[in-house]
Amino acid sequence: MSSHQPQQTGTGRPAHNKVAIPRQERRNDSPRKPATVRQNRVSRACLSCRSRKIRCNGVHPTCKNCAESSTSCVYASTRKDRLKIATEHNEEMMEFLKYLRTGVGDTEKKRIDEMLSGVSEDVADAASTFRKSQSSEMLNSDEVAGEANVSAEVGSNEDLDHMNEDILHDEKTRATGFLGKNTEVQWLRQLDRETENAAHGGSFDRPHGPPGHSANASAQRTEALKERQKQDHSTSLQTSEFSFYLDDEAIDMDFVVNSSELPSLDIADRLLRCYMETVQPYFPILAKKTFVNQFYHYYAALAQGAPYKVPRKWQATLNLVFAIGAAFSHLVESDWRADERDHFLYHARAWELSIKDPWWFSHPDLPQTQITGLLAIYYLAIGHTNRAWILTGMAIRFGFGLGLHIRNEDRNASVVKKELLSRTWWGLYTLECLLSVMTGRPSIGVQSHCSVYLPLPISCDDIEEARIKALFGENPSQPTHEKEFPLSETMSTPSSGMFNYERARCDPANVGTYLKCIIRIGQIQQRILTQLYSPHVVAESWKDVQEIILRINGELEIWAASIPPGLNFLSNGKEKPMTSEQNILLLHYRSTIILVNRPCLCRLDRRIPNQTQSSSDFNQRMALSCVSTAKDLSASLPDDMQNESAKVYELFPWWAVVHYIMQSLAILMLEISYDAVKGSDMSETISAMKKLVRWLRALRGNNGMARRAYTIVLDLLRKMASNTQLDISDLLLEDSAHNAPTDYDLTQAVGLYTQPFFSEEYLDRYSFPNAYADYSNPGVYQTNLFHTGHDQQNPFPFLGYVPMDDSPDNYRPSG
Repeated sequence: MSSHQPQQTGTGRPAHNKVAIPRQERRNDSPRKPATVRQNRVSRACLSCRSRKIRCNGVHPTCKNCAESSTSCVYASTRKDRLKIATEHNEEMMEFLKYLRTGVGDTEKKRIDEMLSGVSEDVADAASTFRKSQSSEMLNSDEVAGEANVSAEVGSNEDLDHMNEDILHDEKTRATGFLGKNTEVQWLRQLDRETENAAHGGSFDRPHGPPGHSANASAQRTEALKERQKQDHSTSLQTSEFSFYLDDEAIDMDFVVNSSELPSLDIADRLLRCYMETVQPYFPILAKKTFVNQFYHYYAALAQGAPYKVPRKWQATLNLVFAIGAAFSHLVESDWRADERDHFLYHARAWELSIKDPWWFSHPDLPQTQITGLLAIYYLAIGHTNRAWILTGMAIRFGFGLGLHIRNEDRNASVVKKELLSRTWWGLYTLECLLSVMTGRPSIGVQSHCSVYLPLPISCDDIEEARIKALFGENPSQPTHEKEFPLSETMSTPSSGMFNYERARCDPANVGTYLKCIIRIGQIQQRILTQLYSPHVVAESWKDVQEIILRINGELEIWAASIPPGLNFLSNGKEKPMTSEQNILLLHYRSTIILVNRPCLCRLDRRIPNQTQSSSDFNQRMALSCVSTAKDLSASLPDDMQNESAKVYELFPWWAVVHYIMQSLAILMLEISYDAVKGSDMSETISAMKKLVRWLRALRGNNGMARRAYTIVLDLLRKMASNTQLDISDLLLEDSAHNAPTDYDLTQAVGLYTQPFFSEEYLDRYSFPNAYADYSNPGVYQTNLFHTGHDQQNPFPFLGYVPMDDSPDNYRPSG
């Protein structure tokens, strides 16, 4: 071959060795701009950035925006993944229909066959497509999706469908009652058991059975449970040993009180304001404007020496309001507070006036429902959570009996009456949601049973006939911006598109909107309890649980983004202090993040064989979110806890402060024990944990729950320190320096006392004499001003007095 023969190029054509000459620039040509490199867009933005419509950098596990705003960073599944999940669910439903077909009659069989024939071919084609697309991946990978082949009890919320203690054992265990796996009390009990097992050489990789509803799958889970019990070397203490609630303290009503006595107007007014400003916005069980007007009207009549007879139920309601307000005054150490046991005296008067009467077992009415709800709030505030939960259930059932849960379209009922009854129902509903989370017990206020509309986005003072019609038209039960979104649809899954958060953001920032936000996150929390912490979850796979966690995280982010300006804590800005309402909404947000992601906070890497990398990464992201949120809650508290101890009752709902502190504290203690989260700074975790312990110590002076919680936590930390490298010497030195009682010593306690301190000697010493005479003689009563005919005698006409009796029909426009 000649050397002069032209070379062949890759295309088969001869190369002619030509050189490209650049175009010569002319003198009048403008200089060329350098080539710009377009910034690549991320394939998928996180849900938080998407809802706020800001650019996401797509970094896993937490994007830049979420890291800066300390919010949970969750990435939604791809469309392909969601379609795959939907196809799998359709296949499962088809199999379930085939199973049901064998036990129904001919008519039902025909309907099932028609349904199956209409969808079988489509579902089969979709399933075949997905299996083909996955077959090549499975051929090139030895991994098996282990998370799909193990029961959901492999997570931290294991053993959901049984308990390992005798609640009927003694009075203390019965007082505590059953507490679910979502409660911080059970988390502390689990931590104690695992700490003791670790000291005996126990391991985290214990057996777990497969998912499924078949008898075989259930039998395998039972065998795995027995094997885990064999490996358990702990003493298995009762749950009541880790409960910081005070239900085991007796409430003895065996003493005599003068139920007609009242505090002076100055004290009564302060107690009323305590309730109306701190409790009423959250639990609007009472009609605020009506009740306040009646209060001033009655005290004015007393001051004029012309008292009149009022219903006993109204007197009982007033005394319960006083009791709740008094409990708050002692927690925040108000200068004007009375003896630390005055709240119990008000409670005793309310009991004497109404609760011990035969009407307690009669057909329910509205005052009875309100009294029951107020009594539950009082017990919650003084730490009797079990009693509060029972009474809230009764109040909800009273509400069911009165039809408060159903939309009221009575043409004879005013819009004011409808709105007030609606708020009474939602006040009871939010109370029951909170207690359901605190106790881990099922809720009876099931959302699917309710059709009553959410509260109108207006303040309590604006609940007037003319104003409501001016703002919302003739049909105010459906505000213009929510006509297409009734309650049953407002909290659908994010992908359904039912809930338009942009419209919700248009609501004004007021008490009505605030209550709607509380209701909606309460509904999310109830879904968490039902879908992650119920006994039926053990039949699901861990993969199914991961999908639920991902979906609910998305719902939570949409809820946060839907909060209107003025209440939204995400868009508030660090330079501007947040309002009390914003702080409480932020607290609910953080508490819900902890609740939904808690199942991932354990050594899942040792429990799930052949787990895929994507599943492991997901577990780590959710566990990190859980721990980081607990740290954020610790950071939100002031550092000067000695001088700002009352501040916590402004940042948190004061009736559940210890619950929220202990929820985060238990998470941090679990992480210190497990060291399960990669990328979490252990020194920061320990520092945040110690800060919360110090807060419990600061609060225990007048808070019995904090006192008991501090003792329980310090004992657990001592046990953890003996088995690990955890250094708590500083906490122990501080505890010794404060000369604190090591047990819940009632003889040394001061502050918010309950029944053990109440005696006849106390009643003689603190009789709380009325500033006015005892008006028990019916002969001195004027005509009852609680009837419409005496409105003109109102000494405070500018208050817009509204008469009241035992019937809700007396709700009518104020003013």
